[in-house]
Amino acid sequence: MKHHFICRKFGFTLAEVLITLGIIGVVAALTLPSVITKTQDRQFKAMFKKQYSVIAQALQMVSVKEGQNINPQEYGWEKMIYYVCKIGEQLKAVDSGLKCNEISNNADYTLSSSNFPKNEDIHWHATNEWFDKTGKPLGLNGGTKGYGLLTFLLPDGAMINFNCTHEVFIDVNGYKKPNTVGRDIFYFFIKDNQFAPVFWTNDTGNSANGCSCPNYCTLITRDNYKEDCETGSGWGCSPLYIME
Repeated sequence: MKHHFICRKFGFTLAEVLITLGIIGVVAALTLPSVITKTQDRQFKAMFKKQYSVIAQALQMVSVKEGQNINPQEYGWEKMIYYVCKIGEQLKAVDSGLKCNEISNNADYTLSSSNFPKNEDIHWHATNEWFDKTGKPLGLNGGTKGYGLLTFLLPDGAMINFNCTHEVFIDVNGYKKPNTVGRDIFYFFIKDNQFAPVFWTNDTGNSANGCSCPNYCTLITRDNYKEDCETGSGWGCSPLYIME
């Protein structure tokens, strides 16, 4: 008896292939943005840690070179432009809202005078062009022509701003988005007679962006910074990432 075997080829129909591709596309659309965000945040976090270390070294170098410690509270806000130019020099800034070559040669220039040498093309983010982690638009006291001019662009693409006498803002990727606190924007304080930047200058905590209260500031304490990083303004991410 002869047996006849019929070979059949099994495969997917066009409809099945299209449905599968559609499902893959939906899953990718739902998960890919989250994956990209998490990857970016890890990069931003590493970049902030680097800048924190670099600026701490610059503070130490300025103190040694000037023969005295950095005392921003003693200098006061009017004299800020002189000492931040010294720090910018140590950081090898490629551009600044201050014309530091002129300012460094004349300690009489003050932030309150209208004639201090400046470059208004370089400044911190304008009001409503940077945000906290909840999406709230932020701004600076005096806007881009006040403290906003105390901004330096660094060789690695980071941007730093000296705000309110002793507070430093860092946008680790400059003007590029997301321009969001706790993601690519961070802060710390320069405390009198200390080389290492700090996040609190007193026991009760400090308001990040404190010179812009009440509209744009957030109180960060030793008790709330973790919660603030996770579900709040994002300013709390700065101490969390350095202290963890």
